[in-house]
Amino acid sequence: MARRNSGPLSRIDEQTYSLNIDAQDRETLNSLLDQLRDVLMNDSNSDVARRLFPAAYHQDEQHEHEYQRLMRDELLSSRLASLTLTSSMLERDHEASQVNLTSDELDALMRSINSLRLILGTLLDVDEDEFEAVLEEDDPGYGQYQLYLYLGWLLDWIVRVQTEGN
Repeated sequence: MARRNSGPLSRIDEQTYSLNIDAQDRETLNSLLDQLRDVLMNDSNSDVARRLFPAAYHQDEQHEHEYQRLMRDELLSSRLASLTLTSSMLERDHEASQVNLTSDELDALMRSINSLRLILGTLLDVDEDEFEAVLEEDDPGYGQYQLYLYLGWLLDWIVRVQTEGN
């Protein structure tokens, strides 16, 4: 039997997990995923989406162009597939305060949340160095920053639960 934790996720058995966030929060998360899907489908070349398609060859423009030509569609398809799987999982058991997920659904959730964080990180100008912003509530980026922190917390729990018992 899995041990209980007080976080948003717990392991039920080797292949099953429980996402313990209420239906309203799942609906909000799904709305954010819909917005991400819209960016990927309509504006994936925008500056805000640049972290979703990272450069492989920073010093060689010709190799980078070829890499993007070969890999971009595959990366886009993979991200969209994760969003689709995550959305269907979040919509399941709509009234329940928890939903059970498979390992594949948990992986898709992790990829989708990470993609959201990458977009938010771009909007907030988070760089690869330590990011410690202290924003006042009246700052225009305050809500985005709070969402960024929440998604990071949720991502941390996903990784924790996936590695539990390994």
